[in-house]
Amino acid sequence: MVKWKEQMIINAPIERVWGLFQDEQIQRIMPKVESHDLLEGENNATGAKHAQVYTEGKQQQRYIVETLSYVDEPDRKYRETAFEMGHMFKVRYAFSLEKESSQSTRFIYEGQNKGMSVTGKMMLLAGSKKAARNTVLNFMNRVKERAERES
Repeated sequence: MVKWKEQMIINAPIERVWGLFQDEQIQRIMPKVESHDLLEGENNATGAKHAQVYTEGKQQQRYIVETLSYVDEPDRKYRETAFEMGHMFKVRYAFSLEKESSQSTRFIYEGQNKGMSVTGKMMLLAGSKKAARNTVLNFMNRVKERAERES
């Protein structure tokens, strides 16, 4: 199993940062997501299920993303999602936003990838921890850049 938890301060109001995590905007921070179509429930709500298509190089993955938790309070925002990828990995991740000031937000990104099959477990064991951390930090920096640029 691979776990991560990273945090950073974004120099933008919490509502602007949170806007990037809404279902209608998800491709702005996840450009490899080609589609994100609602199947069940309501967008931006606990219990929502979306069919998502993700392309990495020439390989395309399709999976169902479920919103496990969704909290939208003035000083705290939280979204937790999970999906299974190719019957090999179970992925869970959460985005937390905490209001630091009127113009700054603490962004916390945590999650885990768990192998579901022997192949999936072996792939996670063989993977580079440095590369996995770089993927997480690259994502967080993309969120930071988008939120700060829109000021």
